[in-house]
Amino acid sequence: MSWFGQAPAGDKPRPLANPGLMHRFLRRAVLAMGLTVALAVPANAAPGPQSSSAQWLSMGPNASGGYLAFTPAAPSRLYVLPDGARAVFRSDDHGITWAPPTPFADGVSGSHLAADPRDANVVYVAASVLGGGKGYVYRSTDGARSFHQVFDDSADIYDVAVLGRKVYAAGASGVFESQDRGTHWTLVKGSPAGAKRLVVDGDALFVATDSAVYKGTVKLPVPGDIFVEHLAAHGPLVVASQERDGSAVISIDGGRSWRAMTGPWGTDWVSYLGITPGGDIQAQTLEPSPGPNARKNTWVSHDNGRHWTPQPKALPALDLYSDLGSFPDRPNELVISAAAGIYTTTDSARFRRIGVPAVSVGALAISGSSLIAGTSVDSYRSTSSMTAKPPTGYQDWGWTGQAPATIGNVIGGVAALPGKDVARVRIGFCPDACIWLERSHDNGSTWRQSADVVPGSSRSMAVDSRDPDKLYIATYLTGASLYTSTDGGKTLSPHAYYGAEGAWAVTAGRGDEVWISTPNGLFHSTDAGVTATKVLDGNVKNVAVRGSEVVAVGENLVQLSIDGGRTFAPVPNTPAADYDAATYAADGSLYLGSRTSLLRGDGKHWTTMPGLPDRDVRSLLATRDWLFVGTGSSGVYRLPLS
Repeated sequence: MSWFGQAPAGDKPRPLANPGLMHRFLRRAVLAMGLTVALAVPANAAPGPQSSSAQWLSMGPNASGGYLAFTPAAPSRLYVLPDGARAVFRSDDHGITWAPPTPFADGVSGSHLAADPRDANVVYVAASVLGGGKGYVYRSTDGARSFHQVFDDSADIYDVAVLGRKVYAAGASGVFESQDRGTHWTLVKGSPAGAKRLVVDGDALFVATDSAVYKGTVKLPVPGDIFVEHLAAHGPLVVASQERDGSAVISIDGGRSWRAMTGPWGTDWVSYLGITPGGDIQAQTLEPSPGPNARKNTWVSHDNGRHWTPQPKALPALDLYSDLGSFPDRPNELVISAAAGIYTTTDSARFRRIGVPAVSVGALAISGSSLIAGTSVDSYRSTSSMTAKPPTGYQDWGWTGQAPATIGNVIGGVAALPGKDVARVRIGFCPDACIWLERSHDNGSTWRQSADVVPGSSRSMAVDSRDPDKLYIATYLTGASLYTSTDGGKTLSPHAYYGAEGAWAVTAGRGDEVWISTPNGLFHSTDAGVTATKVLDGNVKNVAVRGSEVVAVGENLVQLSIDGGRTFAPVPNTPAADYDAATYAADGSLYLGSRTSLLRGDGKHWTTMPGLPDRDVRSLLATRDWLFVGTGSSGVYRLPLS
């Protein structure tokens, strides 16, 4: 069964079963393969906030989690490394605002990070080559504004930890130690091969491998072979959870003796296990608790696992945990990292989202006074993005208090309709790739399914500005290239064009004109997508239209027509690149976005826009006042145009 093929003829799309469990498995699979599409900042992205990027403002949305690093040397500071990323985010105000991310390398996948407790500007990152086989430690001495490689090994490096002036790196070869803050390294004699996790508690260093737990180089008597996913320590309390079957073990004497950790959920499927800075155990279960009111839950124990209290509001609000900690100056406030954000709480019942804007934004639209962003994990709505002076917390876009589904919730397109209506395309599995067309009547705050689920995937949708009942959805991974609707999205009709083989994007022109960008060329329709004629060869990714001007962009392709698409000619002086986005501004300027740059020009002369922190451009939107750029891994940036 393929997730990305066409549903068999006659089969109705079916909803994905157990999305929480599927998310857990898919996250592991993605990390194992080293795929970091959504969270990989290009190595040539500008490091941190600089004078050249002063006009660019990181707008959010805070829609991603990651690994957390705190430091007592700067109690309000938080460093975050998103899963599999090669860039680090930093906040200096308890997560109210986030600086643009800083890449530490190209072609690698970050696995963990650690901040120096004595020097707030020193932070280390453990990373490996995509696909595995070589590992690195990177160090920043300027608060994550820049990074330098300080160690490499011929095998993967999985974790890094700071203990006093010493730095430790865990890898397939064993545990490495630096006694001079990362300048020189040696393999710790007697350290276990296949070291995956490091935990520092006081002056103790705990090491986890695929089959054991060590204190320093001493193997601890953990019952059975334990494939450790989570390891935590606090004084004499040490806990570890098993990746293979989700079981957990606990020690209350510093690791000298162990027992299986049980709770109201039974013994299996502890999906997350950690210890808060106050010494409480936090556990999440995928196996429901027994009894008539059985449910998956988040549990807390204040007495070393003897008694457990359910926290039923945590799982629906945050989804699966990935890390936790506390700001040193706020020890009673727990900071939790989950799939779609970083949150704080004092009671595990009321939560506040504080970060982090590490998300891919493939679609942008304006509805009323709101900017709508379609991301890899849901759509988000902001009114702050449209104001001249954004208020405090502007990078967080209207969290509803409910965790969005992180599997089957990619937003492939967003289009504003008259009034408060917005349409979006959501991509899920049923069990293969499927399209949900959904509509909002309140500027994108809430959504309802409009049409029946149809097979395929999508990266783009459009609406006829003169007739909002006409909707268009570009589709691929199916026999069609375009779905059309003439009743506002209540029904969808598929259309295939000879030689198109699916479509990347659709753009509505004047009247019934529609432009369909496909891997095999640009197709033009004058009857609202019922039929279409190929007018340009090449792998065309997108189109921008302004009067009789039509600009088509794609893989090493920028072509311009000045006669309504009858003829096209290459645009001179544009560098070779994989262009994904194009838009006209009110003054006639044309902006082109690729995976490596943002260009501004007039069709003849081009300038690379300086200072954009994340130059992996996925979507563009220009208003009279602002240029909005949706990026591949750090959300939306804004540039003033007037």
